[in-house]
Amino acid sequence: MREKIFQIISVQDSDSLASKAYNTVNIFLILISLLPLMFKSQDPLLQFIDNLVLVFFIVEYFLHFITADIKYDDLPKHQAFLRYPVSFFGIVDLLSILPMMEFVSSSFRLLRLFRLVQSARVFRVFKIFRYSNSIDILIKAIIRQKDSLQLVLWTAVLYLLITSLLIFNIEPESFPSFMDALFWSAGALTSATFGDYFPSSPQGQLIGILSFMVGVLIIALPSSIITAGYVDELKAHSNIEDQNGQEQEDEQAQEKSPDR
Repeated sequence: MREKIFQIISVQDSDSLASKAYNTVNIFLILISLLPLMFKSQDPLLQFIDNLVLVFFIVEYFLHFITADIKYDDLPKHQAFLRYPVSFFGIVDLLSILPMMEFVSSSFRLLRLFRLVQSARVFRVFKIFRYSNSIDILIKAIIRQKDSLQLVLWTAVLYLLITSLLIFNIEPESFPSFMDALFWSAGALTSATFGDYFPSSPQGQLIGILSFMVGVLIIALPSSIITAGYVDELKAHSNIEDQNGQEQEDEQAQEKSPDR
């Protein structure tokens, strides 16, 4: 029974009609569950839809949990059940049902966490990732290139820190606080300044020019790294599919061949 449930809720490219129907319904519910976030006032119909979707996601979380040992079959059974809640999709699924706390405990309103709990609905959109092979390949490519991406990230962070400290000390009149300098440095690095703060001295303007030039390189590097990793992962995925297809053809040929 649990094997059948796992095949329906977890296999992305299954030929099973039930699995395809489940994936389609799930994506539809994820999208309509975001509707209440588009309105300030809660319409009774929208509230009913949200509660209905919430019940579905709670049941789904339970089903994924009880089939965790099948998904993580390389782990001992007790570790597999602990692995799912801390996995990426386990956390996303948990955040998706977080609005349940809204009506389970009224203390969340008193603690002014109501809006935060309501906003947790946004995380439901990440559930769509589970039903896309392309996104799965992209995630694997990012994981494969994580060392290179971390190097670029820390380079950007270090550069932001240096330029923020420099501009904050060179032009204290233009930048009242370090956070203002950091905000400007981030905007200059990404070429997305809003004009709230800007350097007026030649030294500050020189730092701005350097930030624009360095920003082009830092923004371009992750794109090329991820693209290269995606192409490699796509080739590996295609090779696996070709190998599986060849094995199936060989098995079918053996079944059709007469016994000797």
